[in-house]
Amino acid sequence: MVLIGGGHANVQVLKKLCMNNIKGLHTILISEYFEATYSGMTPGYIHEDFSKEEISIDLQRLCFNAGATFIKDKVIKLDTNHQELQLQNSPPVNYDLLSINTGSISDAKKIHIKNSSKCFFVKPISSLIKNLNQIDQIIRNKEKKITIIGGGVASYELAFSLKRRYESHLEITILGKKILKEKNLNKKTKNDLKKIAKNLNIKEHTGEVISISEKYLTLNSGDKIDCDLTLVSTGASIESWLLESNLSKNEKGFIRVNNNLLSINNKNIFVTGDACSLENKPKPKSGVMAVRQGEILKENIFLKLIGKNLIKFKPQKNWLYLIGTYKNYALLNYFFLSFHNRWCWKLKVWIDKNFINNFRFTNNLQMNKRSFELENFKNTKMYCQGCGSKVSKNTLINYLKKTSDNIYLKDSSIVNNKSLQILQTIDHIKLFSSLNPFDFGKISYLHSQNDILAAGGEVKSLSVSLGMPFSENSVEKFYLEYFMEGIKFEADKNHCVISSGHSYQSQEPGITLTLNGEIESNVSKNSAKVGDLIYLSKPLGTGYLLAAYYNNSKLLSGSDFEKILNNLKKGSHFTVKSARNSGSQTMTDISGFGLSSHLIDICLSSNLSSELILSSDILINLNIELLKKFQSTGFKNNQRSSREYIQISENHPLKNILFDPQTNGPMLITINEQNQKKFENYFSNKTDIKPILIGRFIDKLEKAIYVNE
Repeated sequence: MVLIGGGHANVQVLKKLCMNNIKGLHTILISEYFEATYSGMTPGYIHEDFSKEEISIDLQRLCFNAGATFIKDKVIKLDTNHQELQLQNSPPVNYDLLSINTGSISDAKKIHIKNSSKCFFVKPISSLIKNLNQIDQIIRNKEKKITIIGGGVASYELAFSLKRRYESHLEITILGKKILKEKNLNKKTKNDLKKIAKNLNIKEHTGEVISISEKYLTLNSGDKIDCDLTLVSTGASIESWLLESNLSKNEKGFIRVNNNLLSINNKNIFVTGDACSLENKPKPKSGVMAVRQGEILKENIFLKLIGKNLIKFKPQKNWLYLIGTYKNYALLNYFFLSFHNRWCWKLKVWIDKNFINNFRFTNNLQMNKRSFELENFKNTKMYCQGCGSKVSKNTLINYLKKTSDNIYLKDSSIVNNKSLQILQTIDHIKLFSSLNPFDFGKISYLHSQNDILAAGGEVKSLSVSLGMPFSENSVEKFYLEYFMEGIKFEADKNHCVISSGHSYQSQEPGITLTLNGEIESNVSKNSAKVGDLIYLSKPLGTGYLLAAYYNNSKLLSGSDFEKILNNLKKGSHFTVKSARNSGSQTMTDISGFGLSSHLIDICLSSNLSSELILSSDILINLNIELLKKFQSTGFKNNQRSSREYIQISENHPLKNILFDPQTNGPMLITINEQNQKKFENYFSNKTDIKPILIGRFIDKLEKAIYVNE
């Protein structure tokens, strides 16, 4: 099952999976963002009543708790004939069941937007949040004129939020072909909205925009309106890949669905939220509608999986509006009722927080799940532990046809090497729960490559063994292709040949890589000299941070996980080149045994000690509380094996980082003091980061490592 978009409906499907284990079902969520923004709280975020974390649903963490795979990417094509999705930056994904909940985009097809204009789209709402810092830079502390195109209630709430955010620095005009024409708004509410806008010096203008330039908007009447910045909050449209699909659409271009929320012409595709139009019962686009549809979607998906009759979605004829206005005030509209008061704001906050708190998992480690089993799921009692655990031959050959000429599965390969000496290393890494297997393939290669680079070599060939979850058909194909394509993505950069491979099914999926390399420079662990400087190529912390994240720590957000993942996907090839060009002959990679163990190896081999000065620059995440509270499973073993070689204060705040296991950790590099500037300049001129200086080597003393306060 593939879910496209982390909208208000799809997240409810994932929440249900957090409480139910369905054997035989593999779920994938594809979204452009690590976090989903709850639209109901967005105005409150703009006028700084809520933090970004308070209005966001952490999709990676939601997938982890749901037992799903998260792929951060953008869909660019839907092929219903082959049940395949093409993605912008990842291999294609096949689906058996599909749920589309991508929301909408602002419809500006009839407006010519010049490149010089400062124009931002309100939809999708995640895009607006992402661009808010840029909007701040344009407006902050300067008198600016801003126009919001679109005369609906959303434009008014946005205008009120911006007024509060920027106070007197903003002149706002709401411009639309029609003003407040929503059928569900009663007359008193409309009058109150106009009155509040007038009190805040927000102007209203009726007209149709045909072009947007740097300094003004042009209307179809020929009139021009001065404007420094434009926000487009017009009617909704859907993304091009959906428009180009063969899913049946209504006259406005939205996907037609029946009362079960299934596509009219494709009964294994659910569509909800702004992207869909209910057959014979079209309703205005709103977050409320998406939430209500999600309550039906989460039931219908599972009813369809077990072959039972689906339930019908019955749209509301009217729904509650709660519109933020002044500080701690909101306007309530429901049928003929209309109130503007503080209690309306309290009610809005209570409703919004009640919804988004459904997707918080803070320190909730033992979620009791009910177990179900799909009818066609083969629950084999005894899995083969020998050669019969291989993936299917068809899956393997179909992949090989795309990537090589070895479709007859030759027993071995010939690899030519110019050197009689060959470097060789082997590594195995278990798949991180919920992580995109394509990214994991990249990380596995980079992690293994470090050993060859640290020994002065370049990778020339590799052998791979893939452990994949017990599965068949499209799920087996997904893991095989995503693991391999991730490995190839990085290996191709080094012109590395994939010479042989093996595959098997396992309860613990993972990748084993054997890398072969040729020696390019003389590097050893016993060449360090007194006075040599000790550098790290990037920060540390993947071990305890992943432990914290997968323990649902409230100290880590979705954006924090993105930072961890970016660190994991950062290779060391350029780092090593910089060090070699600067005369370094001693380096090692920091991996599962942690910083202390690898540095001790160099100290003992070179008959030296080291003196370290540790600062927060050494950490991926600067929150020291995380380092104190969480430990990876390998931490204690690392500490036991290294502590007798280290002198460090028991109260040192960074003590634990010495023993933290690293996946694709940094390179530890020694540089002669005379080459310090050369190394730092070469490194910094080619990248946006600087190498981290952590200490130097000194004459041998009783301990191998001395850490200063």
